[in-house]
Amino acid sequence: MEPAGEGLDTPNHAATMSLGVKGEIHGFKCYVLLDEKGEPAPVHSIASGLDYPGVGPQHSHLRDLQLATYESATDAECLEAFMALSRLEGIIPALESAHAIAYAMKIAKDMSADETILVNLSGRGDKDIDFILDKVNL
Repeated sequence: MEPAGEGLDTPNHAATMSLGVKGEIHGFKCYVLLDEKGEPAPVHSIASGLDYPGVGPQHSHLRDLQLATYESATDAECLEAFMALSRLEGIIPALESAHAIAYAMKIAKDMSADETILVNLSGRGDKDIDFILDKVNL
């Protein structure tokens, strides 16, 4: 999962795997979002850990070999997933992980009851609570 920010049709995202090009950033070759001058672009994500114009070389390699696929979730979808998991399961996910929860919620609608989704949560969301409370209406 990667951050679609305010939408892939805006400049306010960090969807490197979906919209990036092969380039170099911080000394390694990878997919990167570039501005009109060929410099790393300013990017946006509600999750500070995803607010970066590049992606690791391992993901770039997996994409090139077509061994992995990449989807994105907007800030709004991320917030909705954050709140849903918090309310329904009592688990407060990090905003970075909430992107994956958003995608799981999306694809679960088309799955049968005997299918399972496994989502790895990479961090605690309590660090994001003050930020979240400013963004949502409770």
